[in-house]
Amino acid sequence: MRPTVFPHESIGPASADAGDRSGDVPGIQSVEVGLDLFRRLADGGAPCGLSDLARRAGMHRAKAYRYLVSLARAGWVSQDARTGQYDVGPAVRDLALSWLSRQDPLRLAGEEARALAQALGETCFVAVCGQGGVTAVRVCQPGRGVSVGVAEGALFDLESSATGRVFAAWQDPPSRRLPAAARRDIRARGLAMVEGEHVPGINAISVPVFDAQGHLLLALTLVGHAASLRADPDSPAAEALRAAARRISAAIGG
Repeated sequence: MRPTVFPHESIGPASADAGDRSGDVPGIQSVEVGLDLFRRLADGGAPCGLSDLARRAGMHRAKAYRYLVSLARAGWVSQDARTGQYDVGPAVRDLALSWLSRQDPLRLAGEEARALAQALGETCFVAVCGQGGVTAVRVCQPGRGVSVGVAEGALFDLESSATGRVFAAWQDPPSRRLPAAARRDIRARGLAMVEGEHVPGINAISVPVFDAQGHLLLALTLVGHAASLRADPDSPAAEALRAAARRISAAIGG
């Protein structure tokens, strides 16, 4: 498909003063103390004994023990029956899974695409592999200057488009439509590029976004005129694209 070119909630009562901040409202000190103790345990990265944990928190051993008993009852802390050491409990896993289930990859990717389009002055879109093939599902225009138009629903082949090459290189199993050497090169660079191969005079850079299991989820692509978008893996545009992909992956647990 040949692209077209065109110019281009607050918390509290409704009557609360807008200048109020949560830090101005008295909280429950015991909750804050318990959460601080739990954070020190979690940040330690390994099981910890009672005395060591109390020392980290600057707390008397007996007081720390009472907090740990309550945290253990709620599942936030577990204790090894053999060593007596404490570690984070199963409630942490459940909370993480609940948080991950609330993340919307397409929404996150769309927000990143919009920010990139505005910051770089180039068209940026999100693509997934659907029943019809690799498809643009979110397209963001820069809103200024002359940009490359890409329609939502546009399809991209696996050989001549940067977006398609991302899927050819990272999908499982990888597509044989792209030579093995080309797939290795794309993986090594962490992105795919085209320099006028898909449409003369139009360059594109595309990066993969992975899910929590490390599987390819979607591609984030910049497309623009060769005069403004260089097909260079070390360009500022390529680095910005990689950074955006890392943020999306991190947000969904990748």
